[in-house]
Amino acid sequence: MIKKRNIFITALLLVLVALSPVYANGDKESAGEEDMVTIRFWGGVPPEAGPQASVDLFNELYKDQGIQVEYERFVNDDTGNLKLETNLLSGDGVDVYVTYTSDVLTKRAEGNMALDLSELIARDGFDLTKYGGSLMETYYINGKPYSVPTKLDQYGIVLNKDMFDAAGIPIPTEWTYDEFREICKQLTHGEGQDKVYGMFWNSQQDMTYVFDYFSAQTLGGDPLYKSESEANFTDPVNVASAQLIYDTMITDKSAPTHADSVTQKLSQEGVFLAGKSAMTIGPWMVRSIKDLDNYPHDFVTAFAPYPVYKEGERNYTQGGYGDMLCINPKSEHIEEAWTFVKWYATEGMLPVVEGGRVPCFNTYDAAEVTEAFLKGGEDLLDAETTKRVLIEPADNYAAPSITAHSPELNRILTEEMEAILLGEQSPAEGMAKAQERGNAILQAE
Repeated sequence: MIKKRNIFITALLLVLVALSPVYANGDKESAGEEDMVTIRFWGGVPPEAGPQASVDLFNELYKDQGIQVEYERFVNDDTGNLKLETNLLSGDGVDVYVTYTSDVLTKRAEGNMALDLSELIARDGFDLTKYGGSLMETYYINGKPYSVPTKLDQYGIVLNKDMFDAAGIPIPTEWTYDEFREICKQLTHGEGQDKVYGMFWNSQQDMTYVFDYFSAQTLGGDPLYKSESEANFTDPVNVASAQLIYDTMITDKSAPTHADSVTQKLSQEGVFLAGKSAMTIGPWMVRSIKDLDNYPHDFVTAFAPYPVYKEGERNYTQGGYGDMLCINPKSEHIEEAWTFVKWYATEGMLPVVEGGRVPCFNTYDAAEVTEAFLKGGEDLLDAETTKRVLIEPADNYAAPSITAHSPELNRILTEEMEAILLGEQSPAEGMAKAQERGNAILQAE
């Protein structure tokens, strides 16, 4: 009787095991299937703009090796980054993620939220400078690689080619602040609801663009710093940059005011793609340009380099690297995460190129990248200027190298610029205040 009971219990246990899902670290599939490691990949780009297609491609290629990737989008703002970092610190839910700025990368590297990749890179001979030149080392933190930069952040002025053609204005290949201001005035016409502006600054989204994009071409990648202990807000180039926005918004009325941008919740899509401005600040809206269902328009978009302070003072090209892939040090699947990072950086980015993101690794064919960038927008994007301004790499990028108190300096700049653009102080006065406040932070003991 005892023997029969033991046989019955054993059989019952086997049935229960067969019917129950098997879990190991939350990443393995049900029993009977091949054990599959799932890498959780977080990024700020909507999945339909390319990341999901990249992930699907990887999953097809690597399913036989037992690796799959799931993409989760976080909004790249303060709230979204806090959510990401909360998960990183808890060790739950994130294996690979994208960091978008150097100051945030520094914070994450020093806060044990990004893995030092030195050993993996050395072991596999995955020398970043082999793929992206010495500029890659600019994104090391304290001399060590905590990320793999994947995107070429090379921008320029976005312009309505039809409006330029109608006005008889050639698409600029070189121009100064003064020339840019005059063209803004020439392209402004109409009144009230029918008014078309020469420029839309997108200031409600960011008040610091003009310094990162315009000033940096003369001053380099750290336009707000004279040194790690001295601010640079009162440099003539920075003052002129602030003056340029002020003049177009307030003096010339050739750009919507900052107050209107905030109160009316204006956007690049709602102004530029609606034909209400001839130019806007940056081309991260390429995926929207191709989206005729949501943003119907029939004009051709072209691109021009950002203007420089004075003729002959283009010392640098605006740009650098971005979309920095990091691995969570608390991930239980470091090897599989590293496999995905290497694949994505070297060959997996073509689907996101269609959404406007250009790979920085030299493993991609330039013609193939250009074709993918234009795909879906062949009649909407000017091929020549797209390739010249956004895709062809330069060798003198204004890459940042100083991160000391950069969040505080950007906050100061934003506050003083807002007061300038609301007419509460002159550009010279606002930048002088920013200089005093910045030095107080940089020189505090």
